[in-house]
Amino acid sequence: MVIKSDNFYEQINYAGKFDLTDDETSFKSISPGGYFKFRKNDIRIEAESNLRGEIDYTIFDGKNNLPMDEQGKVLVAQAIKEMIEWGYDANERMERVYRKGGPTALLNEVDSLKTDQVKALYLARLFSIDSLLPDFRPYIIKKIASMGSDQDKMSFLRKITAAQLKNPQTDSFYFDVIKGIGSDMDRMNALRNVIDQDSIANANTYKILFLTGGLASDIDKANVFQNMLDKGMIAGQYYDSLLVIISKMNSDVDKANLYRKLISRKDLNEDQWIILQDKISLLGSDPDKTNLLVELAPKMPQTIVLKANYQKVARTLNNDNDYGHAMRAIQ
Repeated sequence: MVIKSDNFYEQINYAGKFDLTDDETSFKSISPGGYFKFRKNDIRIEAESNLRGEIDYTIFDGKNNLPMDEQGKVLVAQAIKEMIEWGYDANERMERVYRKGGPTALLNEVDSLKTDQVKALYLARLFSIDSLLPDFRPYIIKKIASMGSDQDKMSFLRKITAAQLKNPQTDSFYFDVIKGIGSDMDRMNALRNVIDQDSIANANTYKILFLTGGLASDIDKANVFQNMLDKGMIAGQYYDSLLVIISKMNSDVDKANLYRKLISRKDLNEDQWIILQDKISLLGSDPDKTNLLVELAPKMPQTIVLKANYQKVARTLNNDNDYGHAMRAIQ
């Protein structure tokens, strides 16, 4: 293994079978002919086993060759630690850590691991433990956020059940993981997975609205919002929040489709109808604006206030024919 950049170089080579000491700071044995070679910038460590299984060490601290004294042992221990963190003997070591310290010890190791592949092994092992206390699981989920791969994050999010998400900490960390997903497609799928779980969807409406508003694609936003509306998740204060987010979208087509969905609602109060009318007035396309007003006119309550506001919105139309069409719908 070689890792290098402008001011950094690390290399680990090894062959043979290793048996580490219990504290993982030295080699208890290396199979005959086996070796471990480590370099980190100017520091070099070599441990080679002869045919009788005797281990010879060569230790260079960047300036001097060192014997296997206290200072030399510290460098050897650091080299072995690096080897472990890059995934050496991962499956067997993971089980040793678990037998020795249980789930907590296993969880504490995750942050020190250097690759998502090795982190995934440890996290999968933790997810497989049926006897975990409910209050421990949120901390496992929190570790998922440290993974660089969206695919790995999604894989673990799918393991979390609706029942587990009823734990407030689990729920909070779950959405933190979604927030850290870079791919809009994966983030959208993770949000829709929550929406589809009736027992937790409504409790997370605001979080879903907020995270959906951060998606780059208006089409993806519209798809999630359509899904939320179909599930009856938008009501009260969430209606106002949704309209604010929709109004900031760039696509008039997606805005119009969502406004059309809201027009079909039967639970809007007078204030909400006024907000919807005002948002429609901000559309750039007069044909879209006209069509929406014509659809809205017979469905809104026919109050003096709403009719007056409707007429105000209709006057924002630039074309006399469109204005006439909209006004005939209200009469």
